[in-house]
Amino acid sequence: MTWRTPASLVALAFLAWVGYEIGRAGSDMTPPPIQGATKLINGAMHGKRFDQKAWSLDYDTITFSPDGTQATIAHVRDGRIHRPGKPDVLLKADDVTFNTVTSDLTVGGPIDVVEPLGDGETRTFKSVGARYFGISRTLELTHPSTITGQGATLTVANAQVNFRTGDITLGRVVGTKPGGV
Repeated sequence: MTWRTPASLVALAFLAWVGYEIGRAGSDMTPPPIQGATKLINGAMHGKRFDQKAWSLDYDTITFSPDGTQATIAHVRDGRIHRPGKPDVLLKADDVTFNTVTSDLTVGGPIDVVEPLGDGETRTFKSVGARYFGISRTLELTHPSTITGQGATLTVANAQVNFRTGDITLGRVVGTKPGGV
């Protein structure tokens, strides 16, 4: 009978120690650090379609979001939208956001897009905001835009250019009458 009391105290102490260790298990591990944005300086990147290269951008800086789904590109010096069997469409912009999942581009800042038409002629689009949808090869000018080509200049509220078919859909024409009302 005298050995039961010390054995009970030892068993109780052992169970208390096991409970304590289970309770603090894992608390001594530090959580992994949160990954910040990744930034690259002076380079080039490109997007691809199944059939071939879709576009390429030479940039000053690019910053990827922590999850890698968005890339913010500053000062695109030489951007190209590739068209099968046709010359590349040239792009310059201050700010481009690239969605790595959909391969779409959102373009901001002063934008200059030059589309070669053939025989040395070009069509130029100037705006401050646009989106390029890689799957449909469509450029959507979302702000007032100036379109220049074949000696004519037109300012529109918005426009949509399909680089696959060459079709252009123009929004409301914006203009002023010289010399007053």
